[in-house]
Amino acid sequence: MVLDNPLRRDTVTVIDRVLVGEDDRGHDVYEDRDREVDGCNMQPVYSTEQNDDRTQVVTRWRLAGPPGMGLTALSRVRFRGVLYEVDGDPGEHGSFGGLLDHTEASLKVVSG
Repeated sequence: MVLDNPLRRDTVTVIDRVLVGEDDRGHDVYEDRDREVDGCNMQPVYSTEQNDDRTQVVTRWRLAGPPGMGLTALSRVRFRGVLYEVDGDPGEHGSFGGLLDHTEASLKVVSG
């Protein structure tokens, strides 16, 4: 029996990069495919600002989602209209009895 987790009330859109073939020169051709994932938790982590000749802001978030959600380092995540990159490889975490099983990933968005 798996209990509902009240912290996992966010829905995100995962954009997977899928290999669909090759072009006439033998290069891989990819296509983006969107899918909705319920049962997620999005938390802001921190934001940094760099002011050299222009202002650049890097904002990082933590995503905790259902186990086996198929997230990869090439995936992107859209949440509340903002598109985030997955930063590194997502992790699959298991727990005794399965209550706390989840997928966890660091996300970032760069603006400026």
